[in-house]
Amino acid sequence: MFNDIEKALEYVMERRNDNYSFAGFKKIMQKLNDPQNDLLTIHVAGTNGKGSTVAYLSSLLSSQGLKVGTMQSPHYETHLDRIRINGVPIGAKTFLELLNKNLSFIEDNHLSMFEIDYVLMCDYFKRAKVDVAIVETGLGGRLDSTNVIDNTFLSIITTIGYDHMDRLGNTLEEITTEKCGIIKHHSKVLIGRLDENPKDIVKTFCLAKSSKFHELGEYEDLGNRHFYYDGEEYEIESYAKYQIHNACLALEAFKIFIDEKGIEPDLKAAKEALKMTHWQGRFEIISNNPRIILDGAHNIHGIKALVESYDSLKGTKAIIFSALKRKEYEKMAKMLKEHCDRFIVTSFDYQGSIDDDLGRYEKAKDLNAGLELVKSYDNILICGSLYFISEAWQLLKSQGKCSAPVKLDRYK
Repeated sequence: MFNDIEKALEYVMERRNDNYSFAGFKKIMQKLNDPQNDLLTIHVAGTNGKGSTVAYLSSLLSSQGLKVGTMQSPHYETHLDRIRINGVPIGAKTFLELLNKNLSFIEDNHLSMFEIDYVLMCDYFKRAKVDVAIVETGLGGRLDSTNVIDNTFLSIITTIGYDHMDRLGNTLEEITTEKCGIIKHHSKVLIGRLDENPKDIVKTFCLAKSSKFHELGEYEDLGNRHFYYDGEEYEIESYAKYQIHNACLALEAFKIFIDEKGIEPDLKAAKEALKMTHWQGRFEIISNNPRIILDGAHNIHGIKALVESYDSLKGTKAIIFSALKRKEYEKMAKMLKEHCDRFIVTSFDYQGSIDDDLGRYEKAKDLNAGLELVKSYDNILICGSLYFISEAWQLLKSQGKCSAPVKLDRYK
C-alpha cells in the first residue's frame, strides 16, 4: 500500500512486462469484467498529432458542458497528466486510492506501467461517469493495450508516416494496416490528410467492418494562428502551422459527435475553447529573450512539419537536438541542420538516447552546455524526442526561464 504519491508514481513508472501480449492483456481485462466497454470511447491513433488532436477535441466537447476523460502518453511534467477529466489531471489522492485498490490485481497479473494506467483510467472514468473517453494509443493500434475495447464510437487516424518500423512494419501499407487495427465493427472512422494508398487501406477496413468513413475536409490557413474551416473562422493559441491540421481534425470529430448525439452546438463557446487550448511540447514558446521553443517532433514526418513553422521566424536560428537510438536520428539531424545557423547535438538522461552517434556534428555534453553555446541566437529550438523536451522543460523551469505560454513578438 502507498501513502506517498512520489513513491507510488516511481513504482508505476518502473513497472515492466517483458512477456506482454495483447491477447494476454485482453484476458486480464476480462477478469475485471471489461470496464473499458462501459465507456463511450473515441480512440485516436496515428504517427503524429495524436496528443494535440485529443487536447483540441477534449476542449471542444468540454465547452458544450460534457464531462470528457482523456488518456494520453507520454507525460510532460508528471505522470498524473496522463489521465485527465476536462483537462484537469487526476489528483494525487485519487490516484493513490485507485492504485491501492487495484494493487493486488496489478501484482498478481504482472501489469506494466501502461497497463496500470489503462486499468486506473477505466476505474476513474467509470466512477466519475464521464460522458466520453478520448483514448490515445501508445504505439500502433492493432496490438496496443488500449485496443482491448470491443466497441468505439469513433476511431481517428491522424496521420501516417514512418515511425516505430521495428514493430509496425517498413512500408506505409504495413504501418497503416497496424493503425487500422483500432477500427471496430459498425463504428465511425475519421482520418486526417493521408496519401491515396493509406487512405484506400482505411476505406477497405471500413467496408469490411461496416463502419462509416469520414475524412478531414479542406481548410485555409489565414496566417497568424487563424484558419478557415467548414464555413467558419477559428483561432488557435499555437503558432505551429501543423497544429491547424490537428485543430481541424478535432473540429470534424466534434461535429460527428454532436450530430450523432443530437446536441445543438454552442459555436461561440467552441471557438473560445479552441483558442484557449494549450498543448505543451508542440512548438511551445517558453521564453522570448532569447526565444526558446520546445517541440516533440521525433520522426521524419514530424520534423518536416516542424521546420515549416521554424523557417517562418525572423532572426538567427539555432537548434539543439537529441533523440532515441531507435529513431531515424541521422535523417532527422541532416534535415534540421539545413534550417538553422548553428546545429548542436547532445544527449539526455533516458535509456536508449543517442550519445556519440552523430560525431560529425558539433556536440555539447548536455543541454545546459548546449544552451550556453547558442545563447546569443534569436531563436533556439530544442527538439528530437518528447522525453528530451520534457527534461528540457524541467531544467529550464528550475532555472526560472519558463514563462509559457509566450506570444511571438516577431513573426512573418
